Amino acid sequence: MGVKIVSITSDLDHFGGAQKVLMDVHEGLRTEYDAKILGFQDFRDLHPKYGIRSSEYIRFNNPFYLNNKILIVHARNVMAFIMVLKRLFFLNTKILYVSHNVYHNHRRISFFPDDIISISQKVTGNLLDYFKLKNRRVRLIYNGIRDEVFPARRSYREDGRIVILYSARVNAVKRQLELVERLSGKLHPGLSIQFAGSGPDYEVLKEKCSGTENFMALGFVENVHELVSHADYLMLFSVQEGLPISLIEGIMHGKPLLVNDVGGNFEIGIPGLNGIALEEDWDVLAETLNGLISLPATTYSRMSRHSRERYETMFTYDDMVANYLNVIRELEINYSKENLNIGQSPNSNFH
Repeated sequence: MGVKIVSITSDLDHFGGAQKVLMDVHEGLRTEYDAKILGFQDFRDLHPKYGIRSSEYIRFNNPFYLNNKILIVHARNVMAFIMVLKRLFFLNTKILYVSHNVYHNHRRISFFPDDIISISQKVTGNLLDYFKLKNRRVRLIYNGIRDEVFPARRSYREDGRIVILYSARVNAVKRQLELVERLSGKLHPGLSIQFAGSGPDYEVLKEKCSGTENFMALGFVENVHELVSHADYLMLFSVQEGLPISLIEGIMHGKPLLVNDVGGNFEIGIPGLNGIALEEDWDVLAETLNGLISLPATTYSRMSRHSRERYETMFTYDDMVANYLNVIRELEINYSKENLNIGQSPNSNFH
């Protein structure tokens, strides 16, 4: 075992995409390193879906615990906190920041280390252009998930319906409420949009979906893979994204995607290949969704095949872990070299 690795994020009491990526990366790294997870909640409050072991979880209470380690930080707000601690307590650490989203705020109070992982091309562009981080080492590593394909539970357009799964935390950014309000009365009766997930807007969403013929609020779903296998399409129409895990789950199951051009959506579902672009116009959106009714089965089959191929070539768990291991090995070498440079403080090369 080499240097110790600590993965850090916030909100481990909620189930979310960035936290899931942290867990998947952690599981891959712990095969070669002494790896821990650091959070800010009591262990009893962690979301059980993550399956975090008590032996690998550390609740933050001592900044000196971070000393002499490689830190992998998965949240922007936590990143600023860690950078302040590093300078304040002269911590001898190497920091790797994983940027999970596109941001257009708080530029002046956002702090970044020299080494950054971006999860999509859009996120990379945001780091370089908006945050002006051209002097940092920004590496692109796509999120990957384990291959857990279920046999298809229904054939395409079974019973004459098209089932569209919208799997995301229910909040204003994901726009579930706005979708129901804007599209009610405009969709073909053969379309069923099923919202999977919980969040601050869930109770209102459930009420608005009640009694409609096109919308259904499912709440938090334990076995999301079985749910995906029942769907015909995966959809997201968010205001902001990074690289949505729900869409990667969709293409893993060979589902075409219905997505707007935010974050890395078009990097997972390419319009005309395995995805259909959704325009930022509510009337056009309704027309696009209604157009699915007349989409030929042969076109659907081709898009489905391309989705599965795209997962296999770009978004597998093994590829993601191998890429993170390569970065950690490089950081470990640099960390050792810097600490062996006895002519200067071991802290002096860390930024």
